[in-house]
Amino acid sequence: MHQLFLAEMSLGLEILTGWLMGFLGSIPLAGPVALLVMTRGLARDFHQARAIALGASLAEGIMAAFAFAGLGMIYGHFPDLERVFQWLGAVVLIALGAWFWARGITRNKPASDASASPRRGATAFLLGFGMIIGNPGMIGTWGGAIAAIEAAGMLSPEPSRAFGFGLGVCGGVFSWFVLLLKLISRYGDIIAASALHFVVKCIGCALCVAGVVAVIALMAGG
Repeated sequence: MHQLFLAEMSLGLEILTGWLMGFLGSIPLAGPVALLVMTRGLARDFHQARAIALGASLAEGIMAAFAFAGLGMIYGHFPDLERVFQWLGAVVLIALGAWFWARGITRNKPASDASASPRRGATAFLLGFGMIIGNPGMIGTWGGAIAAIEAAGMLSPEPSRAFGFGLGVCGGVFSWFVLLLKLISRYGDIIAASALHFVVKCIGCALCVAGVVAVIALMAGG
């Protein structure tokens, strides 16, 4: 009984730590996923915004769990897999940048979640999931965050604790996006549409450039 209680306490600590790391780490709005969720929210397409957020949250939880389990070295054993993910990440950057540049911000009338197409929701979920899974740098990012956690004496990373930590990260990331969409739903109309439209187009161009640079680097590296 005592061992079961300690195991439950440990799982709770892993989930709580992961939740805090996921929530706080998602607050900066510089990433493409955050920008995409924000633009969909400002367009009043909350169904797609939530689906993108859920897909990205699940993927980030998986990546964090892998890093926590010490599987970040998987690329060292399977270099071809790393290459595939690098190309996928570059393609996603270019495609997303082109989409941002072409669309900018469009404000639509609020859509009813009941009338939202399940297919559109599934596509949005896969987009959010793919944007994180297709970014191999996430393993390194979470590896650094986990090293900080270990240095602080909060948790010692090991495979048996990876599930709870990854689950917490997934919940923390999604919680931030839900809060962001709540704020947009209430205060989004006061944001200057013209200024935001210009900013989104500029970010789209920057993402395209970053994707092209990544492709050139991959080609140069053979």
